[in-house]
Amino acid sequence: MSGISQEQMYECAKRTMAAEDAHQAIPQLIHTFPHLTFDEAYAIQDIRTKLRIEQGFRAIGYKMGLTSKAKQQMLGRTEPTFGRLFDYMPLGENEPLEFKKHIQPKVETEIAFVMKESLHGPDIDMDAALKATDYIVASLEIIDSRYIDFKFSSQDGIADNISASRIKLGNIRLSPYETNLAELGIKININDIDTANGKGSAVLDHPANAIIMLVKMLHREGKFLEAGQIVMTGAVTAAYKLSVGDKVTATFDALGKLPLAVV
Repeated sequence: MSGISQEQMYECAKRTMAAEDAHQAIPQLIHTFPHLTFDEAYAIQDIRTKLRIEQGFRAIGYKMGLTSKAKQQMLGRTEPTFGRLFDYMPLGENEPLEFKKHIQPKVETEIAFVMKESLHGPDIDMDAALKATDYIVASLEIIDSRYIDFKFSSQDGIADNISASRIKLGNIRLSPYETNLAELGIKININDIDTANGKGSAVLDHPANAIIMLVKMLHREGKFLEAGQIVMTGAVTAAYKLSVGDKVTATFDALGKLPLAVV
């Protein structure tokens, strides 16, 4: 037991929020609380969410992390992690990423789901996840750890809302039944260099499995996935460090191209 108190949890939540708002990295929380548990880390994330809502921001969905089986094995985890999305995170169609408002941003390609029905309970399957989905879109996620040198434990990451920073969604909306999501190919080009490619199966064999896992994890906390919420299902390609002047273009089979400029 770490013995972390409710007051200390609030302090941890406020510490990571202050780092995000000031664009200044901080030491890992486990340096102060070396036995911080996953339950305590999610409790800190819950406090963080409550404080953001009290500031006037609206929670609009979830982002999934640790959806690669290789990463799970490396960290000794058997399930992904999740964080919260807020209405200050989406970038407009032609809106650039302002580097000065971040600490050490990186970009990932993802398939985003937008829900038309709520999902709850421990027994969600693929059919239920797809039926509850309104549409899928191409997406970019900009992650930005608030910890020094982007180094952190899984517990630190959860407490820091798993590095959630900004998202960009494409304009082409498809039913999840209109394309083979496991085989959907994605390429990322940075500064006119073809950097990486992958396909939807990189996310738990099928990105809808990320929805299933999220709903099960939320159920354990007495929560559920709501209609209208966005779910970033996890990285298809690696995360790439961004710098001022970078031009990113992600190309998604069936979902079109998604550009991002860094200024």
